[in-house]
Amino acid sequence: MIEVFANGRKFSYWTGAKISRSLDHIAASFSLNLVARDPIGNVVKLFPGDSVEIAVDGTTVIKGYVEKFSTSFSAGSHTFSVSGSEISCDIADCCVENPMEWQNKTLDQIISDICGRFGLFFKNEMGVDVGKQHKKFSVDPGVKALETMTKLCKERGIVPCSNGLGQIYLLKPSACPRGPELKQGVNLMSASVDFSINDRYSAYYVYGSGKAKSKVKAVKTDNDVGRYRPLLIVDSNATQKESVKARAYWEYTIRKAKSMGFRCSVHGWSHEGGVWAPGIMCSFSAPDLCVEEPVDLLVSSVEYGWGDGGETTDLVLVSPDVYLPQPETKKKKTVAKSPWDSIKKAVKG
Repeated sequence: MIEVFANGRKFSYWTGAKISRSLDHIAASFSLNLVARDPIGNVVKLFPGDSVEIAVDGTTVIKGYVEKFSTSFSAGSHTFSVSGSEISCDIADCCVENPMEWQNKTLDQIISDICGRFGLFFKNEMGVDVGKQHKKFSVDPGVKALETMTKLCKERGIVPCSNGLGQIYLLKPSACPRGPELKQGVNLMSASVDFSINDRYSAYYVYGSGKAKSKVKAVKTDNDVGRYRPLLIVDSNATQKESVKARAYWEYTIRKAKSMGFRCSVHGWSHEGGVWAPGIMCSFSAPDLCVEEPVDLLVSSVEYGWGDGGETTDLVLVSPDVYLPQPETKKKKTVAKSPWDSIKKAVKG
C-alpha cells in the first residue's frame, strides 16, 4: 500500500504512482495520480511547497516537496495529479553563499558544510576514501551547490548521492555493494539494450605540450570500430608521456562504456537484500539481448511504479566504467638550476 502524509493528513486513494532515483540526480522525484475526493467527499488538497512523506507498506521511501499539481474534471471523472522532488532538490537548484572558500578541509568536510546550510544530513557511511585535505578550495559566485560537490567528487571517481530521505552520502561506483542476479527467464519481466557507435573512434590520439619535436603523444586504438574514425585531443597541460597515455586510454574506456545501456523491469520494489536502489552491482544475462554470459552492470537509476499491474521496478544498468574519473594531468617537474653553475661558468670564462 502507498500512503502520502501531508498537512497533517494521510492520502491513500491512489490510481498510480512513480518514484525515481538516480546516480545522476541528487534528488529523487515522484509523481502521483489519485481520485480527487476522498470517501467522505472532501477535496484532496496538496499544493506546491507542501512537505510530503511517501510510505510503502509502512516504510517511508521519500521525503520531499510538492512542486506541481493539476486537477481536471469531466462528466464522468475528477482527477488529481501531483509531482515533486526529494528535499535534497535545493542543492541542485541553488547556489552556495558566503563563505565560498574553505581552507585545510577534506572533501567530506566541505560537502558536510554545504549540506548543513540546506538543513540536510551528510554521512560518509560507506567509508569512501576522500583523499587529502584541500589547502584552499573556492567557489565562484553563481555556481550551484551540487556543481561544487560534483567538482570535488568527480576527480576521485566519487558520486554524491541521496537515499530518498534527504540524507547525502558518497558512492564509489568501482566498489559498489553486490545486488541480486538479473537473469532472463528467472526474474526479468522485460529488458532492452541500446548499442551506439556515435561517440566512438577507431583511434584516440592525445598530444601534450611542447615543441613539435619534443611534444609528448600517445594513441589508443579501438578494434571494435572498423572504419577510419580518428580523434585528436590536445592536452596543453600534459608534459609527461604517462599523462597522455592515461588520457588516451580513458577516452577509449569511457566512450566504450557509454556506448551501451540496458533497461529492465522486475516485479516488486524490493529484492532479498532490500529495496532496489541506485549504486548496486548486479550480474546480468539475457541471451535474447546477445548477453549469453553474465556481465557485471551497475544500477544507475531505478523507477518504482504502481498501477494496475501492481508494484514494479524499472532499472537502468550501465558499465561501472561510465563513472571512471578522468586521469589527473601531470606536469613534468623542472629542477631549478643552482646559482653556483652560472657563477662557475662566469669565473672559468
